[in-house]
Amino acid sequence: MRYLRAAKYLGGLVLLNLFILSLLITGCGYSIPGKSGTMPEGVTEITIPVFLNSTTKPDIEGIMTSAFVTEFVTSVDVNKDADSVMMAAIRSYSLKGVSFSKADVTKEYRLTVVMSLTLKDKKDGHVLWEDRNIKDYEDFQVDTTDVTRTEEVEIEVFKKLSKDLARKIKERMLDDF
Repeated sequence: MRYLRAAKYLGGLVLLNLFILSLLITGCGYSIPGKSGTMPEGVTEITIPVFLNSTTKPDIEGIMTSAFVTEFVTSVDVNKDADSVMMAAIRSYSLKGVSFSKADVTKEYRLTVVMSLTLKDKKDGHVLWEDRNIKDYEDFQVDTTDVTRTEEVEIEVFKKLSKDLARKIKERMLDDF
């Protein structure tokens, strides 16, 4: 009989602790990153045409545009008939050696991208959000024995940089920065 009362008491404590824990979790302002906030001026849908590539590096505009579409589709409806348009230009793409061997051979590159981005109302051209000097970089190791492998790594690094940049821009927009 004493064990039965103890079990009921412990069961009640477990339920009470679970209840308190659920209150703490739901009441602490927890949110999934990138999901909180609203787009500038309440935008709920956007068009994202292929970004302009103002660099000498071919075919990077498709990679970056795709990264932005993939990122923004989680927060807004992305479609060609939307009332708002996101226009961007990749203004600079550069590789610079950042570490070298004793023989002065590049061991590590820094890929730097500079872009501008504008979110506009398609009807009246009103600028909803803009940043004309978005800059980001990513460092990567060079395979001194295989140039082709280094070029493949460069493209993978650019894809990662594009995803990270899209996430950062979306978070800035959602936070009204």
